[in-house]
Amino acid sequence: MLTSACRYGVLAMIHLARNVDAGFIPVRQIGNDLDVSNPFLSKIMQQLVAHDLVVSLRGPTGGVKLSKSASSIVLNDIVEAIDGRKMLESCVLGLPGCGSNAPCPLHETWTSVRTDFCQMLENTTVATLAKNTDEQGLRLVPG
Repeated sequence: MLTSACRYGVLAMIHLARNVDAGFIPVRQIGNDLDVSNPFLSKIMQQLVAHDLVVSLRGPTGGVKLSKSASSIVLNDIVEAIDGRKMLESCVLGLPGCGSNAPCPLHETWTSVRTDFCQMLENTTVATLAKNTDEQGLRLVPG
């Protein structure tokens, strides 16, 4: 349901939370650890910086780190920073005009699923994910 950019953003945030004592971590190092291309991850990190989820520091000792505690960042913060709200507000079939007055065939089912999904995004913190994920769990399988 999330774009690959958003999934990698979540993984990068988990990585930063798991390594919070390291201070600023170079984006290249995060990319290597997660097996993500540096240019792609750099664009993702720029979006997270723009939404005040990550702080960046340039220079030889620079990199990125969480802007606040991992327990105060929820998945929804990351999704909105990278993917926006469109996926969470639009028709699952992409039909224009779908809504309560003119529902698509999946409208009621999607509304229920979307509600549960949004609640999960609002109630799951990066700290919880970092605590419950081992380093091997931070690599996405292509596809």
